[in-house]
Amino acid sequence: MISRKTFEWKRGKKEQTDQKTGTQAADPMTGEEVLTCAINIGEQLLVSGAEISRVEDTIQRICNAYGIRQSHIFSIASCIIVTLETKERQWITQTRRILSYGTDMWKLDRLNDLSRRICATQPSFEVIDREYEKILKGPTYSPAVQCAVYAMTAGAFAVFFGGNLWDGFASLFVGALIRVTLYAFAAIHMKAIFSNILCSLISGIACILVCYIGLGRHVEMIMIGNIMLLIPGVLMTNSFRDFISGDMISGLLHFSEAMITAVCVAVGFIMSKMLLGGML
Repeated sequence: MISRKTFEWKRGKKEQTDQKTGTQAADPMTGEEVLTCAINIGEQLLVSGAEISRVEDTIQRICNAYGIRQSHIFSIASCIIVTLETKERQWITQTRRILSYGTDMWKLDRLNDLSRRICATQPSFEVIDREYEKILKGPTYSPAVQCAVYAMTAGAFAVFFGGNLWDGFASLFVGALIRVTLYAFAAIHMKAIFSNILCSLISGIACILVCYIGLGRHVEMIMIGNIMLLIPGVLMTNSFRDFISGDMISGLLHFSEAMITAVCVAVGFIMSKMLLGGML
């Protein structure tokens, strides 16, 4: 027996007739619909943390799956421009401005799976749009869960880099504070540079205070554990992947942003040591 999900995807194939109802399958997608689907998926891949080569390759494959004659894709960290020639020899273009992006592995996995199914089965626009909306409305972790994960990660790194159990325990509170601080700065739409500096400053001060009251023993280990939460690791990795793929502009943009973020984090912790370092 065919599942409902499988039926929906098979219904998208062109020139097929539903054997139960005798109705004609959905009409072939227009060039505008193909472009909209492709750039929607490419945009969300970029927003979720995918590297530029993956974004461009996904858009290219979706266009090829629907018989697009030519497709020209230009993508950097903040913009996607796609121009294609339809089967009717018409040229159409769409542009998407990327204002912010982060890391969402769940969404990346679902978008990759969706793009593969599109290339394999060529479903209708309605089916793709329905699946796309499901991905956008996917599950998110509650603030409490995120604070707990930040806390456990900071504690684990503090112990990993040479701290004792007391240092790990103290790092739990500072890690949760970092997540709360980031939530607060995001709520007031603070610029990333100032957010990174202030968050590092606040967490650095918190690291010193937990040692001052006797909760932690080695402030350096506690700071290292919490610095790891703010290091732009995915951004740095994507910059090197862009370099390897030949996307020099995107690689330079990602690398520059990663370096600026790292400098901001360092400045914040240095300022905290300058302000309260004499307490220890």
